[in-house]
Amino acid sequence: MKDFDLPANFLSYLDKGKLSITCDDEPTINFRVEGSTKIIDIIDIPIEINKMPGFLKQLSEAKELAKDLAKKKTTIEVRFKGDIVLKLGEKANPKLAKIVTRSGDIEITDLRKLKKLSDVF
Repeated sequence: MKDFDLPANFLSYLDKGKLSITCDDEPTINFRVEGSTKIIDIIDIPIEINKMPGFLKQLSEAKELAKDLAKKKTTIEVRFKGDIVLKLGEKANPKLAKIVTRSGDIEITDLRKLKKLSDVF
């Protein structure tokens, strides 16, 4: 595997199109833009990531990003194997998640799959 540097937010600069990331010729992450919605579909995580903050801390840290996205009239959908698990930004419609995240810009659509995904990270 080659080493290269990309800024962590490079996907935010894409206004249209698709990007697929593979590992050993297997799909791992698909990214696409549909209007003002940016969709990140995580198919598989072939690497191990250590020392990440807990699930609730990760959600609370996403508040500023979600607020900024809403101001910019943009939404990020995080999907796990095709199913929406989280929406950040303009099109988020929080219900019970608002109690946990204290944000009107974060929607959890599938808590079980989001938790499963967060366990990987």
